[in-house]
Amino acid sequence: MAKKSGREIQSLARGLEILTILAEAAQPVGVTEMAQILKVDKSSAFRLLHTLANHGFVEQDSDTRRYGLGLRIVELSRQMLDRIELRGIAKPYLRELQHRTGESAHLAVLSEGHVVYVEKEESNATLNVNTEIGRHGPLHCTAIGKALIAHLSPEDLARVLEQPELTRYTPRTMTTLRELIPHLESVRERGYAVDDEEFDSGVRCVAAAIRDYRGKVVASMGVSGPSIRVTLERIPELGEIVLQAAGQISRLIGYQEV
Repeated sequence: MAKKSGREIQSLARGLEILTILAEAAQPVGVTEMAQILKVDKSSAFRLLHTLANHGFVEQDSDTRRYGLGLRIVELSRQMLDRIELRGIAKPYLRELQHRTGESAHLAVLSEGHVVYVEKEESNATLNVNTEIGRHGPLHCTAIGKALIAHLSPEDLARVLEQPELTRYTPRTMTTLRELIPHLESVRERGYAVDDEEFDSGVRCVAAAIRDYRGKVVASMGVSGPSIRVTLERIPELGEIVLQAAGQISRLIGYQEV
């Protein structure tokens, strides 16, 4: 068992302990038994289980009144497995994308209001743009982020971005939803997103969405390079190359265009 920190939130720690107990139990666990295992009173055990049930992490059998893991655990596990699988599927296409464009290629997903880079293929050029796997980035001013959120409704977009005033990174950064929403409409029409020195001065990026069998955007992929090489004249060509690669991956994971 991991060493406990003085900063640990006890109720959260007990909730996580409950999930571990239920995962390892041979059969569903009742409130009294759970209280004994946790060494807390029965009412505390009930409140913890009730809270986890409200969020879908545990389920109570209506007949036995005992608890087991809920479907939310399955959903989260599936999402993680999908990401791991997607990385493997995308790797050769990122390699080809880098080879065809000469620029660094990246794969990213949406997580808690941010872009998270999950795979990459670095450019061999002396002057290049590389991003570490696991790094978080903004959604509103990166091409790979805009590709992820372009198909959200204005209400969902506001919920994901969480704040009306968006962080400015360069003089080109859009900082309001009023600017961003029509810009994302053009992304949908064109099929690919562009970061025109909006996150890093001197860097341009092009990205497109990857869809699963439900048609849901589950990731995005794109290329990034210095603006002296990724010129505005070159953007349409790069956009078509990125769109083609993203479309190939989408079809591999079950997406069918209508």
